[in-house]
Amino acid sequence: MRAGAAAGRVSPLVTGETALLSSLRFNDSNPNMDRRGFGVWDRDVCLGTALLDLPQRSNPTAAELDVNVPPQYRGRGVGGALLRHSLDVAGSQGRTLITGELNIPGKQAIEDSDGGRFLLRHGFVSAHTEERLMLELPATVPAHDVPDGYSTVAWVGVPPARWLDSFAEMQTLMGRDVPTGDLGLEPPVRTGPEVAAGQQRLADQGYGLVTALVLGPAGSPVAYSMMFVPGDDPAHVIQDDTFVLRAHRGHGLGTVAKAANLGQLTEHFPQTRYVHTWTAEVNDAMRTINERFGFRAVETMHAMKLVTG
Repeated sequence: MRAGAAAGRVSPLVTGETALLSSLRFNDSNPNMDRRGFGVWDRDVCLGTALLDLPQRSNPTAAELDVNVPPQYRGRGVGGALLRHSLDVAGSQGRTLITGELNIPGKQAIEDSDGGRFLLRHGFVSAHTEERLMLELPATVPAHDVPDGYSTVAWVGVPPARWLDSFAEMQTLMGRDVPTGDLGLEPPVRTGPEVAAGQQRLADQGYGLVTALVLGPAGSPVAYSMMFVPGDDPAHVIQDDTFVLRAHRGHGLGTVAKAANLGQLTEHFPQTRYVHTWTAEVNDAMRTINERFGFRAVETMHAMKLVTG
């Protein structure tokens, strides 16, 4: 999987072995997602892989598919076989909207990449684009002030119980607010217990969880930023959500949250070297914040979709 997913890319971020196998091993206890893994084999050599994710609590007609074939095995029908099998399984589960991510260096056209040509040939279209940005550490945190009446609280690991419900509510609002183009997916509604269980699953898969909240004048959370440190490759960090409630925007709280979290990261995970994040090209506010921190674009992620019914 890694050999196929990383080929031809700049500093790719690929799920590590421990996290992947853990997610498959404990799939039956995950109430949110049913993950299926498939491979094409020539005796004891794996020629290609597919991961099929079937949401269980939201988007009941959708599935996410990731097919990877190393360059030396391409052109032999391996990807097509994996795609057909995955679509058959998805169809048997009532899934008619198939999505997947295509990562292309720089501003390269879809049809100029092996993966792009493969997906276009099988009927997929690009429904949304985001830039993958990378920040090299140590980084210079931009000058920022915490506005009067606001404060920050941060932690490493699973969120403390007192913040779970507020944290879940902001994640729900984040899902509704973030640009997703023409994918046609409904953002899930998060609850405190679901967030706790999801974060615990990530911790069990070896991820270090780094989170910062910004508290408003009333003492309740109004913004957050979250990072995941893969246990298999802690040099590369995933910058996940950064979100500010609409009523509190315009005060630089996105920068405050990211700066607090970056401080936590360097303190608790000094071995980290790169932070990766994804930002929609139409998300001007977050693009501006990322530029202030020194993130640079390294590739374009196309969210591809196929409607089968």
